[in-house]
Amino acid sequence: MHTPNRLILCTLHLALCTLLLACQQEDPGDGRKPVSVFVLPISSDQMGFFDWAEEEFERQRPDVDIQIEQFPGSSLKDYEIKLRLRYASGNAPDIWYFRENELAEYVDLGLIDPAPDYIERIVQENSVNEMIREAPYFNGVCYGIVHHAGWTVLYYNKAHFREAGLDPEHPPANWEELIDFAEQLTQRDPEGTLQRTGLSLRKTGYKQGTAEKWLTFFYSAGGIPFDEKGTVSYFDSEAGKAAFDLYETVLFDKHIDNVTLDGDQRGFGQGRVSMFIREDHVIYWLSENFPDIEYGIAPIPPLDSTHTSYSSGGAFPMVVNSESPYKEASWRFLEFLLQDDVYLRYVRTVKAQPVLYSVAERPEFKDNATLQIYRNQPVYLPPKFAHDKYSLELIGTYVERFAYGHLTTQETIERMTEEINAQLRLRAP
Repeated sequence: MHTPNRLILCTLHLALCTLLLACQQEDPGDGRKPVSVFVLPISSDQMGFFDWAEEEFERQRPDVDIQIEQFPGSSLKDYEIKLRLRYASGNAPDIWYFRENELAEYVDLGLIDPAPDYIERIVQENSVNEMIREAPYFNGVCYGIVHHAGWTVLYYNKAHFREAGLDPEHPPANWEELIDFAEQLTQRDPEGTLQRTGLSLRKTGYKQGTAEKWLTFFYSAGGIPFDEKGTVSYFDSEAGKAAFDLYETVLFDKHIDNVTLDGDQRGFGQGRVSMFIREDHVIYWLSENFPDIEYGIAPIPPLDSTHTSYSSGGAFPMVVNSESPYKEASWRFLEFLLQDDVYLRYVRTVKAQPVLYSVAERPEFKDNATLQIYRNQPVYLPPKFAHDKYSLELIGTYVERFAYGHLTTQETIERMTEEINAQLRLRAP
């Protein structure tokens, strides 16, 4: 017997499919196949690449009319809402990006097309790491390609290290050193007001991003977030307590950081932050905005020598609408985007790390010691299930409440776990 939630999903699926069939995109009148591509805004330079890709692919395939549309905003959440509205209005694109934690939900609704064999071969044989390889899969089926991805490393200011008497070639190797170094790097005025934080934590802002930074510490303390089916969470655990204890030590016990301090990458570039964790885009952002800063990157410090360094990460698969009348042309455009020379142009344009092994092995990436540290950072792969993004939003919400001092560690863990488990039960098939 279907649960009410499953009936709602099935009804929504049928309604969406009806709308799609009724409102399919018409040919432009010149006989070409119109393939619409909805692009997630990742870089200000991104559209320059896609404008070129559109022209070049159409030169190779004159029977296809690629129509690139970039979402007019910067919020990932707003992008997801816009995509859903496009589906509901019967105007869903043929190709689009999204975060991999959306994949299971769209698969459950039957809205995306399984990838053909030639796409799956690229995914299996040419992905730079396991996260990239696994991101487009759900229940053993490949549904797309990863075109962009990110995970975190530790950034640290070498000049600050020398000022504090620390070895700039010896970044913290565990949490004990991380806190000890951060305390030595922190500077206050005579009234005790923070002038420079030794370690800037992600405390507020976009909830999924806040959650992912906390999860990096959770994973590096040995945490396992969910069971494989996504029916129960394991945040009320030693790893969950350890991660919040780290935040408590930094924010409240040693007053190394607080919610009023403008930290993160801008604070780092301006010299008001000595260490923080962030994705690879900071490497290029610093080179363009603060080229004189002397910094290093290092693997995420694990809890201690008995634990493994892990980063939380996110991948952005490109997928094809299951109701598209132009599936063959759509998949061939995605294949085109993954040709080495085309993809190399993309990563150079948007200043990203390659997700293709064949491109990552080129000397400009392989011989760069900084980029190799980033590439070699292990990334934790949580189980993939429908609605796990709601868990990320709840984690981010509770991390923010904790950072503002509204809840103790134990209260945060208990309430966060209880609410996440309730959501998992509510949304279970």
